[in-house]
Amino acid sequence: MTDEPLDQPLDQPLDQPLDWANEPTMSPVDAVMWRGNADRRLRATISMLEIWDRMPDWDRLVAAHEWGSRMAPRFRQRVVDSPFGTGTPTWAVDPDFDLDYHLRRLRIAGDGSWAELLKTCAQLAMTPLDPARPPWEGYLIEGLPDGRTAYFLKAHHAMTDGLGAIIGLAQLHSRTREPSPTKPQPPAPAPDLVTGLDVVRRQVGEEVRRLPARLDAATGVARALTRPRDALRKTLRYGRSVPRVAGLAGPAGSPLLAHRSVSWRFSAFDVAFADLRAAAKAARASVNDAYLAGLVGGFRIYHEKLGAEVTTMPVAIPISVRTSDDMAGGNRIAVGRLAAPVSMEDPFERVLTMREQVRLARHEPALDLFNTLGPTLAWLPAGILAQFGGTSAMNDLQASNVPGIPFDVYVAGAKVERMYPFGPLPGCAVMATMITHGPTACLGINADAAAVTEPDLFADSLVAGFAEVLSLAPGTGGLTRLV
Repeated sequence: MTDEPLDQPLDQPLDQPLDWANEPTMSPVDAVMWRGNADRRLRATISMLEIWDRMPDWDRLVAAHEWGSRMAPRFRQRVVDSPFGTGTPTWAVDPDFDLDYHLRRLRIAGDGSWAELLKTCAQLAMTPLDPARPPWEGYLIEGLPDGRTAYFLKAHHAMTDGLGAIIGLAQLHSRTREPSPTKPQPPAPAPDLVTGLDVVRRQVGEEVRRLPARLDAATGVARALTRPRDALRKTLRYGRSVPRVAGLAGPAGSPLLAHRSVSWRFSAFDVAFADLRAAAKAARASVNDAYLAGLVGGFRIYHEKLGAEVTTMPVAIPISVRTSDDMAGGNRIAVGRLAAPVSMEDPFERVLTMREQVRLARHEPALDLFNTLGPTLAWLPAGILAQFGGTSAMNDLQASNVPGIPFDVYVAGAKVERMYPFGPLPGCAVMATMITHGPTACLGINADAAAVTEPDLFADSLVAGFAEVLSLAPGTGGLTRLV
């Protein structure tokens, strides 16, 4: 957050909050993520590490957050659940909202290195959020080399997905170092005195209102039975797709990465976006295909260095189903499943294989499975929901690629030089997330400490894997580790 917004939309009323994360209730998918907190392995904390070129004025930074929480009231809202812990919870403005709790300041210990910074951020990310407060925390981190500072923002995934987070941050950052006296000044939202019983009454009302739609759906099924061959064909296609989308079919995980814990390890990398795009173009593929091929190449090299053989490995990718009609907050994602060709040494062939697998994953008939089951899963108690975590534990890698902010932005007078995203570890061995910030693609890796037992070797292997892909476009640079 910052003390001035990007340009407001033309239809944005003066002194009104942003049209971001305004849903009064969680979606079923958001609710499933929220209840994952019952299992330490499934905590869905997403994080963003920003590197700033200078130390901001602390009072100005505090004022920026106070202003930002009025521009995006979701940052003042806590989660109110039903007494039974089922159904979809409600977002409600916290009557006890305390910015001093959420915004903190610290100095990194040790030598002040980037490695120490990443260790500190991983420790912060592993610390659970207070479920009785708005689920986010921000940290100004001092003590970096060359007068730089860092800002670490962590929030619960139920607030938003990666694309939604970028949409929100882009509007809460500034394009100039100087304060803007003409920025909107919406009032602080009034507290919501919502109880658990209020949530139950709302849930019951929603279920009653859904009855006509369910009757229409039943009528549609009955109508489909008048064309049994078509209905059977669609049912069989969907049925064959379900095991693939649910992660019940596909390759087994690597024995080298089989162990799981509750310990996270962060690492971060830079690569010139133009170089990654050039390599993708050389292979007649997308940047995302080249990115995935670089990651998979890194896994191959890591296994080779440790004397382990693996042919394929299970990979999950989020597929955005967000439309222009959707609110900017919340989660609008489906899950695609890939059988990554780890043993494939030729980078050109590997990029094309990833391209084809991503294309097939995007057109799975059951791609909407998670969103389809969401309304049912949201009614399950947290303890039962935790049993569904096994499908993500089958993944050696989950990888996402989110468009970033394409222009310079500032926070309380400090320029944002880099943005490194870090996703949670919902049972997988490694979570890789890439955001393009200006000309640089910033890659954040979160690895399970029990799965990746040689983190430095793994980081070197990723650098080498991307070097293979980038070699497809002569004259390109390489992946650089933040150390």
